[in-house]
Amino acid sequence: MLLIYSETITPRLQYITHLLFTELYGAGVTLTDRKDEVLSASGPVINYSGEEMPVGLQVRPSGLLAGKEVFEINVPLGTTGDLPCLFPDPEGPFPFDVFSACFYMVTRYEEYLSTKKDKVGRYKLSESIAKTGDFYHLPVVNLWAAALVSRLLEQYPSTELKPRTYQYVPTIDIDHAFAFRCRPFWRTMAGIGRSISHAHMSNVSDRLMVLTGFRKDPFDTYDYFLSYYKKLKLVPWVFMLYADYGGHDNNVKLRCPAFRDLLARLGEESRIGMHPSIASAHSVRRLEREYNGLSAATSREITGSRQHFLKFSFPNTFRRLISLGITDDFSMGFSGEPGFRAGIATPFRYFDLFRDEIMPLTIHPVTIMDVVFRDHLHLSPENSIARMKQLIDTVRSVNGECVTLWHNESFTGKGRWEGWNRVFEETTAYAADITT
Repeated sequence: MLLIYSETITPRLQYITHLLFTELYGAGVTLTDRKDEVLSASGPVINYSGEEMPVGLQVRPSGLLAGKEVFEINVPLGTTGDLPCLFPDPEGPFPFDVFSACFYMVTRYEEYLSTKKDKVGRYKLSESIAKTGDFYHLPVVNLWAAALVSRLLEQYPSTELKPRTYQYVPTIDIDHAFAFRCRPFWRTMAGIGRSISHAHMSNVSDRLMVLTGFRKDPFDTYDYFLSYYKKLKLVPWVFMLYADYGGHDNNVKLRCPAFRDLLARLGEESRIGMHPSIASAHSVRRLEREYNGLSAATSREITGSRQHFLKFSFPNTFRRLISLGITDDFSMGFSGEPGFRAGIATPFRYFDLFRDEIMPLTIHPVTIMDVVFRDHLHLSPENSIARMKQLIDTVRSVNGECVTLWHNESFTGKGRWEGWNRVFEETTAYAADITT
C-alpha cells in the first residue's frame, strides 16, 4: 500500500493518484493529510507538499490540484532528461509536478476553455500544448508515471507492483453502410446525374449493376474484414451511424431490409456501438432517438460509442452519453495526425472538471485511424505500415491499449484505397501479436 501525503486532499488528487498507481501499476493508494501517519509509515511514501520530511519521495505541488476552479492558466513547459514535461520544478526533489501534469493532460483541461474550432466544430490540434511542446507523438502520461515509479522503487525497492498488460482493440466505423444500395430514389437519381455531369460513366454502370443485383455493393466489405478478424480470433467493435440523412450524416435508409440484415449480422459477429451523428451534437432528442433506434434494431444493449468525425466537446458530449448508459467511448484522437490527444495510451475514467467528479465512463484513446495516413499524411501503403508499426510498438512499450480505427469503405481495394487491404492485414496481425 502506497501512502501519499498532501496538505489538501481533493477529488482531483484522488483521481490522478488512482489512475497512475492503481490503474497503471496495480498498487493500492491511501491519501492522508496527517503528518504523524507519514512519519510512522512502514511502507512507501510520497510527500506531495512543499514541506520537507525525513521520509518519502517529495513532489512539490504547483497548485492545480488544490482547488476545483477551471480557468485559463499559463502552463510552463520544461524537460527532464529526454522527456518533455509540464509544471517543471528543476530545483525540486522531483523535476516537475507529475500529478498536475498528468491531470492536465488526461482531463483535457485545455479543451474546456478553448473557443478556436475547425470547420467541423472540433478542437484543433494546433491549439494543444502537446503540439506546442512537440510531444503529441508520445504517451507522456505513461512515461511520466514510469519515471515516478522508477524513482519510488529506488527509495522503496520492495514496493509491490502489478503493471497492466498490453491489449489490442480493433474497431470499425460505418459511416456509409452501402455506396449504392438502400438509398432513396431521389438520392440515386441525383448520384447518377452527378456522375453523368462529370463524365464518370463507369460509376453509372457500377451503380446500375449493383442495384440490379449483378454486382456486389463496393462498400459491402463485411465478409472480408469480419472473416479476417475471425481468423485472428478477434472480435471488433463496430460503430454504426444510425441517423437521419443530412449534412455530414449521410448513411443509408434506416428501414431498408438489407441494412436491417446487416445490423443483425454485425450483432452476431462483433460488438456494436453507436456512432452519434454530427447533428446530434445540437439535439439531445436526436441523440436519444439514434441510441434507441440502434438498440431496438440490434436487440442489444448499446454501451460503446464513437463520435462521428471525432467531434465532441467538454463536458456536454460525455454527460449526454453517460445519461444514455454508455460506459465506453472511443473518440479520443485527432482526425488529422496520429498521436496521443490526452497524452496517454491507456483507457482512463472521464473526470468532469466542471462537476469536479469522476464519471462512470471509460475513455479509450485512438492509436491508429486509416484516413489519417491516407488522406491527411498522404503516405503510401508501405510507409503507412512502417509508421503504424512504430505507433503499435510505442503503445506496447508502455503496456497500453492499442485501438485501431478502420472504415468499411477502406477495404474496397480500389481508387485511393488500392493496396490498403495489405496495410490492414499486416498491421492488425502485428497489433494482435499474431504471425499469419
